[in-house]
Amino acid sequence: MKRYGLILLLLASIAVSTTKAQQTFPTAVGHESDTHQHQSRIFAGGAFTVWSDSKDESFVFDFCPEIGYLFNDTWGLGVLAAYEHESENHNGQRHISNTFKFSPFARYYYCHKGPFNLYVDGGAGINFGNYRLDNISSDKWGFEVGIRPGACVDLTEGLCLCLRMGFAGYRRDYFTAEEHRVGNNGFGLRFAPEELMIGIEFEF
Repeated sequence: MKRYGLILLLLASIAVSTTKAQQTFPTAVGHESDTHQHQSRIFAGGAFTVWSDSKDESFVFDFCPEIGYLFNDTWGLGVLAAYEHESENHNGQRHISNTFKFSPFARYYYCHKGPFNLYVDGGAGINFGNYRLDNISSDKWGFEVGIRPGACVDLTEGLCLCLRMGFAGYRRDYFTAEEHRVGNNGFGLRFAPEELMIGIEFEF
């Protein structure tokens, strides 16, 4: 719950930062109705999380870099990779997991309004990991095919704040973030805190 509270605080900070960015860089973040500044550019960014809870004796490290190319204001291609390490206690037993993810995607921008941009990432992903409970170890892998809605805010020229906010599609033995047994198999639309990804994106 503390992590979700931190996310809400970050979202509030984003709103304040965006307002200040518009006042400070009015020409840099403002778009004409028919002209945007995203075409023919490489983008790189991602998200990074480190969280330690001494009370629950838990620790999370999550690193999700991405890179891609924007052909124009509408279409782009990219790939996202991820590594997560998590350790915590379960009823006196130590649980440690290491997971990896690789996910190529196509990006479609369907709305540009001022510094705000809405898009959808569609593609496939595969992840695999190792789970250890005390001395018992097991491996697992899974895949997904679907779309992720997202939004980005142009803070200044070449710098965006991006959010991915859910998943719609099909998953098979797929594990996600904190709740490894939720949303693993089947298809549908899913909005949950562990699906939210907030990060910085550079365009050059």
